[in-house]
Amino acid sequence: MRVTLKEVAERAKLSISTTSRALNGHPAISEETSAKVRKIAGELRYNPVRSHRRATPASSYLAGREIAIVSLGLDRSLVAMPVLSAAFQGAEESLIEAGANVRLIHMPDLSRLPNDLRIARLDGLILTGAMVKQFGDAIDTPAVKQLKSVPSVWIIGQPPGAWGDAVVADDFAVGVGAAEHLVANGHRQLAFLNHVPENLLFARREDGFYSAARRLGVKVRSFCQSPPTGWPLPLQAPTSVFDTVQTLTDQLLASKPRPTAIFTSADSVAGLVYCALGMRGLRVGGDISVVGGNNTPGLLAVPYPHLATFDIHARSIGELAARQLGEQFSERRMGISRDQRIARQIVVRPTLVPGESVCNLTK
Repeated sequence: MRVTLKEVAERAKLSISTTSRALNGHPAISEETSAKVRKIAGELRYNPVRSHRRATPASSYLAGREIAIVSLGLDRSLVAMPVLSAAFQGAEESLIEAGANVRLIHMPDLSRLPNDLRIARLDGLILTGAMVKQFGDAIDTPAVKQLKSVPSVWIIGQPPGAWGDAVVADDFAVGVGAAEHLVANGHRQLAFLNHVPENLLFARREDGFYSAARRLGVKVRSFCQSPPTGWPLPLQAPTSVFDTVQTLTDQLLASKPRPTAIFTSADSVAGLVYCALGMRGLRVGGDISVVGGNNTPGLLAVPYPHLATFDIHARSIGELAARQLGEQFSERRMGISRDQRIARQIVVRPTLVPGESVCNLTK
């Protein structure tokens, strides 16, 4: 049986993407690591497969392809967030395992292509973009028009003006699940806190939260505020807006009757809410409950009590996006033209990750 890149990576205790780069002599990988990986590959008699038959029909069309994973209209602070990083890694490792050549490209300015992004040399794109209305207004550029000519799959969310296929999280279901979890724990006065009301993913979470709350007969109040400057592109991470979160937290605490539980638009926002509540002498999981969304690994290791959240399966979203790009190549091989093809959206259901940040009022 042929040894796979995954087996080499497991023996080396590295990710598949790092292992591939080490074997290919990538300059970012130390010589020590590269030598270690090459030694293990030799011991396992690993022979990379580039263009012949793969395990599945979809992945067979990825072999030898030039694929770029591109972030559009996002600041590096947001691209570095764990959820996007996990989705990128899932896509990158799946593409590499299928024999594709992969590059990660950062394109914060939608008016021009980065120097290292050559459209003529690309076969496919895995994309993510700013989930705000401004993105749709900003993509009417010659640079983005060139991107539209390449088979594309969006991950995590599908921003305004997006083209091609998409593999996204079921954000409406995240909101529904948050309301159901809080009500099951006896909470009847709920709040939704969101510092980016223009974010379409967060808006869907809010819609789901309200929908489930109405069905369950409980009250919800939203505390949302955009900064005076709005949300110019490239969009930045929420850590730069702590003052806004503090203001929203004060409004929430001053409201009558005061909510007993807060659903935040994302884990990163929940982390800021933890700080704001602590500065005001309130104990999360005792004085007030908090639920997040995204299941952000690095962030969840910090707050105590541990945050109740939802795993949106970001890594799996990236893996499915790679497979979906292979499906596009397969359809083209079968003679299905771009005009004949129907764009598809794959929606991934979230999973509740319980935490001590929600107190049980039924006891």
